[in-house]
Amino acid sequence: MKISLIAVVYAALLSPFAMAAERSYNTDLATLYNEYQRVWALRDACVEHQPARRDEFRGAYQDWMNRHVRIVDDLDNRFAAIIKRASKDQAEYSRNYGKYQSEVVQLREDSKKVMLANKDKLGKECNEFTAWLRHPKSDKIGRAHV
Repeated sequence: MKISLIAVVYAALLSPFAMAAERSYNTDLATLYNEYQRVWALRDACVEHQPARRDEFRGAYQDWMNRHVRIVDDLDNRFAAIIKRASKDQAEYSRNYGKYQSEVVQLREDSKKVMLANKDKLGKECNEFTAWLRHPKSDKIGRAHV
């Protein structure tokens, strides 16, 4: 039976004694992680959709990452900690970490494919993407779209 990444995250984070505030924290953490993955997927989709602007997209994304490096590092560390808590030993942790990292990559690729399927919408988002990445508005997590 395949256990989804989301199920592992919630199982690891939500103990029987979890309080509403903790659930809110976990939801916020998942929102941040998903936003980080969404921005990455959009960058990749824009590069594929408009290859002539590859350097522009990558440069703006790098600027965004430079501003958010501590958040991204913290998210990656928390992701690893969740998997570690859900694993019984180091060997299982190593297997689980690789498995769930692969699942995250697959989810990001699936998201990119969905974006690429709607060329008109993606074109508009790509046209706004670099300016948005460099704007302070991009520091707000949880937007529905660019």
